[in-house]
Amino acid sequence: MSEEPDRNVSQVAERVKSALSDLEKDGIMTKIGIDRDAGIVKVYTEKSDALKKASAGLAEILELAYTTAEHHPYWGMLYHATEISKILLDRWDSDLSQDNASEIGWRLDEIRMALERAGDMHHHHD
Repeated sequence: MSEEPDRNVSQVAERVKSALSDLEKDGIMTKIGIDRDAGIVKVYTEKSDALKKASAGLAEILELAYTTAEHHPYWGMLYHATEISKILLDRWDSDLSQDNASEIGWRLDEIRMALERAGDMHHHHD
């Protein structure tokens, strides 16, 4: 059973590579990323750089953070850490404003409180 997802990813990747070779004939350069463990095949254009890839990956994390129930013990840590990461990626090529720095500080405090709550829950379950 564990080989099935890997085989499916390989089949998808091979078909995507075939389609991409047609695009390359038209002068459109692409890259493919394969995460066999997650069952994900990603296609990047030549304009994709590490910062754009990181921002796209962060969007996936943001979606999880936004849709995870607030009562989940890790929600606060994930949510605020992701928001900090978003600020940093958005400002990567420029300086952080005072508002950015203040927001990051506030979110760090929120992470600390969420960590304490998660630790308290752990001690109650021991």
